[in-house]
Amino acid sequence: MKASTRDAYPFLSGKEEEVRRLQAELEDVRNFTESIIQSIGSGIVLTQMDEIITYVNRAGENMLGYTKEDLVGKPFSISGLREKRSIVHSLLDHPDELDMRKEGWMKRKDGTEFPVGFTTNSHVSTAGETIGKIVIFRDLTKVYKIQEEILRMDRLVSLGKLASGIAHELRNPLAGIKTTAQALSEELSPDDSKREYLNRITKEIDRLNDLLKTFFSFAKPQKLNLVPCHIKDIINEIIPFLIKEIADKGIRFEENYHPQLPKIKVDKSQMHQVFLNLFLNSIQAMSEGGELKIEVTPQNSGPGEGPKQNFIKAVVSDTGRGIPPHLIHKIFDPFFTTKPKGIGLGLSIAYQIINKHGGSISVDSRWEKGTSFVIHLPESTDNL
Repeated sequence: MKASTRDAYPFLSGKEEEVRRLQAELEDVRNFTESIIQSIGSGIVLTQMDEIITYVNRAGENMLGYTKEDLVGKPFSISGLREKRSIVHSLLDHPDELDMRKEGWMKRKDGTEFPVGFTTNSHVSTAGETIGKIVIFRDLTKVYKIQEEILRMDRLVSLGKLASGIAHELRNPLAGIKTTAQALSEELSPDDSKREYLNRITKEIDRLNDLLKTFFSFAKPQKLNLVPCHIKDIINEIIPFLIKEIADKGIRFEENYHPQLPKIKVDKSQMHQVFLNLFLNSIQAMSEGGELKIEVTPQNSGPGEGPKQNFIKAVVSDTGRGIPPHLIHKIFDPFFTTKPKGIGLGLSIAYQIINKHGGSISVDSRWEKGTSFVIHLPESTDNL
């Protein structure tokens, strides 16, 4: 009987076992490395020297909106990466700037851009040869929003102090002018034509005083007088002031309230001001009619990643002309307005009021299709 190779050469059996063991260990290391890379929250893209993508991790897929199959074998330019203040023409053009963290924008599969922080590094083989590039990037959308909120609050504080000083300086001389005009009016006969001039002066001074009251509301917001109430009651108290204008413009008004809405603890007067301003903005954006809608639902937690708290979410939406994309980030800034006769403080004041209540307000708008203001307000602890 012919002996097997293993029986004839028993030393081969030991080598085969060693090879299998080393292969298993290599596979374990490969799986371990892959699991680490896939668990990293930053996007990682590997390219060849010609910038053809050879690898992308799960975070990169999620941020860009592509699958690995969509990206591997494609040029890195598919990511739409462009550096802040300059265009990134090629990852290979600036070898001296590798390893430096930069900021810029990348483009998702749906064409939308998002801000990123990124670095590019040489991909070096174990033999020390440069075989490509490694791009590591992270979505900075939330970071940019936080920075924008901080800058906006700084501007509000600075401009509030300025507005307060100007308002105080103007109020006293205006009061003197009005008193003088009224005294002159009393000295003229009832049929004197000059009385009309004095009446105009008095009316314009009253108009300026109303404007100054708006400045004071912005510069020195009133203290909150918090009371538990239902948001539906707040809306019902301001709608009668708007119903005629809504009807005259052919606007359809719709209200949707979740049947189990909790109470909120708010200053009703100031909250009236917020929703009245939002409704007026929507009405003015629909000069040829449309739909004005408010929808309120409860939420288990508010926006962001902070401590969890129960909120209500109120969405005021319209089908008006919308806000141009290049202006939408400015609408809560003080003194910014697109209205010929506006002063640009309405939304800034609303923003301040909502923040003082521990809530948040944001906007979503599509040009020529409509605008939605989204408000989160904390649930009253009296409900608990």
